[in-house]
Amino acid sequence: MADTIQENIDNSYLFGCVKYKENYTFYLMPIAYWILNHIAYDPTYNPDDWKDGFIFRDNILNVEDDNIELFIQAIEVDKIDIDTVNVKEYGLGNIFLFLIDFDSKTFISYFDDISIEEYLPNESWIGKFDDPIKYMPKEFVDKISNS
Repeated sequence: MADTIQENIDNSYLFGCVKYKENYTFYLMPIAYWILNHIAYDPTYNPDDWKDGFIFRDNILNVEDDNIELFIQAIEVDKIDIDTVNVKEYGLGNIFLFLIDFDSKTFISYFDDISIEEYLPNESWIGKFDDPIKYMPKEFVDKISNS
């Protein structure tokens, strides 16, 4: 597991959190996986264009109320258990960039290369460019913070 985490960090995977049904789960994923509405982000994306059987997020291109659980299943492979993985050792607190809160329909991004907080599932969502740490319960901040 440790080698996989370091390899993912080396491959520019980004660390963040998903809140769903009051549960906080942490992930280390490629930037594209953090974009909730991939259709708005890349209207030219065509799943049939991929070779070698690659399937992007189980072809969930817009994460809406009816497919949240399918999305969470699709990203399960990128989940990190912060109770067993020392995120400070890997410096993940320095790259904690996202909070997707499905309960309040809020997307917080601190990623400044792309305004991905603008690619939301629908108009009921709120997107903010801000530090996700500000929106996390203290118990998790203490586990991921390098300070």
